Amino acid sequence: MRPSLPSVAALLVTLGVGCATPVDLPPEDDAAADTTVTGDTPAQDTGPDAPAPDITIFEDTRPDTPPPDITVIEDTRPPADTAPPPPDTRPPADTAVPPPDTAPPPDTAPPPDGPPSGPGEPPFGASSLGSGGPAPVGGELRTTSTGVMYRLLVPSSRGRPYPLLVVYSGTEGGATMTRNLQSVGPSVGLSDAAMVILDGVQYRGNASAGASAMDDVRRLYNIDNDRTWLLGESAGTTAALSLGFTLRQSYFAAYWANDVNATGRPARSAAELGFAPWGNAGPGGQFASANAIVSAMRAAGYRLQPPAPYDGPGAGTHGDINQFLAALRFFVGRSRRP
Repeated sequence: MRPSLPSVAALLVTLGVGCATPVDLPPEDDAAADTTVTGDTPAQDTGPDAPAPDITIFEDTRPDTPPPDITVIEDTRPPADTAPPPPDTRPPADTAVPPPDTAPPPDTAPPPDGPPSGPGEPPFGASSLGSGGPAPVGGELRTTSTGVMYRLLVPSSRGRPYPLLVVYSGTEGGATMTRNLQSVGPSVGLSDAAMVILDGVQYRGNASAGASAMDDVRRLYNIDNDRTWLLGESAGTTAALSLGFTLRQSYFAAYWANDVNATGRPARSAAELGFAPWGNAGPGGQFASANAIVSAMRAAGYRLQPPAPYDGPGAGTHGDINQFLAALRFFVGRSRRP
């Protein structure tokens, strides 16, 4: 069942199949057009970069029942040493002597509600201080200095830094994903966010393309360092995994892998990053892959909001609008800082 959102009622969101209500976008020449692939077999990436070596691509024949997700937590607390009793006129002491070393091991993730530590990359509590970009922007196709094409959504100019959502589309392509985000973004609480949309087929497995687009937007707009988020959709799974888990892991306060077709693991733990990112995965029928991604996030100290993986409406169907909307709502308010 689709949510009864006013802006969604007339929309047929396309996440790999179907089409969305056309919205006028700037014209593009044939070479710059977003690739649109229909059917179950998307076109192969012709870009120079291949998926990161720690990413394993799975076929779409995975079982529909996720394996049990077991986390073993060892009790590493030292036994308490009871203080010896005082002289005969006093009762025995009931307070344990503190152990000599109570510091946590160096690889322990910071508590979910703790402040970020270290300078941060980019710096905590700051913004990109970019300037010169027009606002508002309604889906304009841009090209970076390295030749990467992406679509841009920017709300009206405001006096504080923009949150930034980076999206790799599925086989529906960058243009359709942009229209979908224009239609539902305000209804799910993302009306104040700038959005960068890359074609997940055109840039399959290409994390560098996402980094180039991020750098371009951060240069032109004042982007909040603590509220940058990542969504990888279907065909964009491998590129988003590489960008969010390796190439620019420290940039993202939150990462949702949606309609997944691959797995990966974070390169650094929350302790190494200096903050605990938020994470989740929407299976879209691929429960084993989603479970593997979430298990890796958990092991790295990510903050996971139940249910993780997502198991609500649409979790069992690839391209379901309900799971897509759940993914977008997940980002609202997420920050590297508590």
